[in-house]
Amino acid sequence: MAKAKAPAKKPDLKQEALLWEQGSAFVFGVDEAGRGCLAGPVSAGVSCWAPHTAAFSLAVDVRDSKLMTEPQRDAAFEPILALTLASGLGFATAAEIDRWNILRATYLAVARALEQALGALAAKGIHPEPSLCAFLSDGNHPLAGNGRFFVCSPEYAHEFPLLCRLMAKPFREVCVVKGDSKVFSIASASVLAKVNRDRHMKKVHHDFPAYDFSLHKGYGTPLHLRKLNENGPCVEHRRSFAPISDTLKLFS
Repeated sequence: MAKAKAPAKKPDLKQEALLWEQGSAFVFGVDEAGRGCLAGPVSAGVSCWAPHTAAFSLAVDVRDSKLMTEPQRDAAFEPILALTLASGLGFATAAEIDRWNILRATYLAVARALEQALGALAAKGIHPEPSLCAFLSDGNHPLAGNGRFFVCSPEYAHEFPLLCRLMAKPFREVCVVKGDSKVFSIASASVLAKVNRDRHMKKVHHDFPAYDFSLHKGYGTPLHLRKLNENGPCVEHRRSFAPISDTLKLFS
């Protein structure tokens, strides 16, 4: 008889605690959602935790958002927003994905989420020095640092006054492969990004009901591909992605 599979270990605060001990008073977990979709924006989430907020994490049940059900993610969303020191949400649109490619557009969404989180800190009278900040990013790309492309761009710089100030000096960023399953702040950011995007796609469904976006959220499911072949792409589709560009040829 096969052994029952052990339940997945929950993310913890070990990485955050190490950074706090090393002098990073403000630790930002960073993650994205929706990079592999065929339609809709790519989404980013940021959750900022400080030592005095660590105890609040016990009140939030999070794991890798991909391993949580939609009701579980929805149940965790508001507590994360309420208990973090600061949080941020950001999108890069389908048009921006087509213009910049999905990886760069992800960095743009992250920059927008970070700017919002810094704004939430500023609203509390907190303006952290870059040397006191650290970023824990999911994966092997520095999601925060690579946002400099947009933060320093004449076209986008007006969006990022606070992030521009922070990025003018050195700060610390640690990339954690599969961080959303290991690191609490990244898992929290993962939930924020995923729930925010799913809710956005439900709104998109009302504008474009023919595609059933509320069911598949823009992912390349058989239902979505069938609806795409029946109706052709809409403005929410990422035209630089192969299934969409192939469909465009059929409808041209």
